[in-house]
Amino acid sequence: MDAGSYGDDAAGAGGAAHPGRARFMVFRAFLAQNVAVGCAFGGFGISVLPLEAQFGASRGTVTLAVALSVLVMGLVSPLVATLIGRIGLRWTMTIGTLLSAVGYALLAVAPSITVVLLLYALPIGVGLAMFGPFPASVLASNWFSRNPGPALGVANVPLFVAVLPIVGMTLIRDHGLALFYLVLAGLHLLILPFMLGVSDGPSGRAVAHGADGHGGQAMLPVRSILRRPAFWAMCIGAGYLNAAGITGVSHLVPFAAERGVAGNEAALLLSVMGGAAVVGSLLVGVLCGRLGAARTLALIGAALCLSWFTLLSTTQFVPMALATLLSGAGGAGVFPAVNMLSGRLFGQESLPRVVGLFGLFTLPLTFCLPPLAGVLHDAAGSYGPVVAVIIGGSGLVALLFLALRQGPVRSVAVPQGSLA
Repeated sequence: MDAGSYGDDAAGAGGAAHPGRARFMVFRAFLAQNVAVGCAFGGFGISVLPLEAQFGASRGTVTLAVALSVLVMGLVSPLVATLIGRIGLRWTMTIGTLLSAVGYALLAVAPSITVVLLLYALPIGVGLAMFGPFPASVLASNWFSRNPGPALGVANVPLFVAVLPIVGMTLIRDHGLALFYLVLAGLHLLILPFMLGVSDGPSGRAVAHGADGHGGQAMLPVRSILRRPAFWAMCIGAGYLNAAGITGVSHLVPFAAERGVAGNEAALLLSVMGGAAVVGSLLVGVLCGRLGAARTLALIGAALCLSWFTLLSTTQFVPMALATLLSGAGGAGVFPAVNMLSGRLFGQESLPRVVGLFGLFTLPLTFCLPPLAGVLHDAAGSYGPVVAVIIGGSGLVALLFLALRQGPVRSVAVPQGSLA
């Protein structure tokens, strides 16, 4: 997205006098999302094997850490939507950044795997909800409300997921896991000044206009959202794609190691996945505009299906790298596409509430699938059954979103937009 499109859309949203400020708010959203997701998922992916070695824990136990972060993030997301309405994005995101920083600093001195799990659950999980993809996407959408797709794509570019595995593997190898966690805490402190400069929208107002939905165009009541079949179809389909993406990031390095890939090449595969996510998050805004959000999500499901089929079928690095490119590009587009779909189905003013409820009701998938993948691996002695579940589920989700695009979903859409 070029500077002109940023400026034009900011003007359309009420910020004609400050198009540069709108772009800078998207940059702040980009920083917040990157530090939150890069540390929680990219950083965790290379921590699995060191945590197993340090605490003598099983694969299933260690991977429970990231699942607990996702669980807590989903549980508190509806509360974060209320908090955004009460105190605004600036203080919500600032507090969340501080909480996560404390969590990573304490991980450096954690005495047991139990403490590690608790830290990933509470300060880190709550912090993810307060300054991660959800509020960052709301910030970008507020400043580019006329056409949020490109801004959402930029805000959700997961650059740190690509960079942290390479840097982190070197830090862990040369200086240990404790220093790595302290570096992650330091990254959070570095972005605090940017979080303090956050403004909710061109007029300085919060998107929610109050937690009760009053003021301006009120948010839809929870009951109205939950009555719509499109909401539940979105939760099932996109929730599974999110869970499959989290599972892939968490297990890719040990999966590759099991297949005989060297440690440095396995870390490189994770970086390739992160690099592809950079392109995927930018591309999804364009695809949503051309194909519609539902068809874009169907395409993502097909991409995940094909990529994991390839990973299971070869041990050659080049085709595995190409498969991770496809998987990373697809997985990064899920959350921006859900934001686009939610805004068009339920209206921009209801976006925080819809996305918060989406996070809550997709918890059975996002919480259970990553640790169950570890448990299934331990029981089967290989990743074969795990990958088979990812392939089959992704294919079914692709069919679900194709059916939604052609089915009765439009009849439940609000006047602000259609499913596509």
